[in-house]
Amino acid sequence: MEKIAIISDIHSNIVALEAVLKDIEKRNIKRIFCLGDLVLKGSSPCEVVDTIKKKCEIVVKGNGDDGAINPKGSKHKEWYHNILGKDRLEYLNDLPMYKDIYISGSHIRMFHATKEDFNYRIFDIDPIEKKMKMFEDENNNVPDIVVYGDIHKQYMQKLQNKTIINVGSIGNTVESPNYDETITNMEETTQAYYCILEGEYDSKEKSSISIQFIRVPYDIGKEIELARRNGSPSIDNYILELTKAKYRRL
Repeated sequence: MEKIAIISDIHSNIVALEAVLKDIEKRNIKRIFCLGDLVLKGSSPCEVVDTIKKKCEIVVKGNGDDGAINPKGSKHKEWYHNILGKDRLEYLNDLPMYKDIYISGSHIRMFHATKEDFNYRIFDIDPIEKKMKMFEDENNNVPDIVVYGDIHKQYMQKLQNKTIINVGSIGNTVESPNYDETITNMEETTQAYYCILEGEYDSKEKSSISIQFIRVPYDIGKEIELARRNGSPSIDNYILELTKAKYRRL
């Protein structure tokens, strides 16, 4: 049996990423997969990309990564585009949209939001019909389990002989779309989230598989200070997400 850490949505938050990597190391997990959105929003895009490139065996592309590659006139995205430089942008651009693996006989498909479109957002409260689109495949190579990121919110759902897993966000977990303004202390939510899958990696023979959700506290104040020092754009929105878990569209 092997444990695999699946991470997502770091969004340039190097402080949270380092806390999660330390937790992964403490659990003696050697294999790490990343489901995209390495950049935008936070303090340290270059350090995050370099770390993910070094530490992660599988990485797929997210909409945040595409935004840094193709900023399309957005001043926020242009800041990350300019600071990342040619080599890192080429690395992000070359990332695949999805990756298929087998664990303990289950066909698992990993992507950022969906297999074909990293801007098609599927929330935990969406209807079954919308969620089942994540399993569609033009070659009838339908997965048993889909694992995705994008919405910054952990959940798992079993439906129609399929399983959906969202690993949550390392960089800025949010309460969306059911944010409640009356809740002032969001410390239980504003941690770094990731997921562990345990089973027989790369095996098509059915055997036991387990899924574990992890939350890791980290020094949010340190990340905010670093973001200010580095001149990260949209800093007020970023602070609101880190401290209040309130999503703000850039």
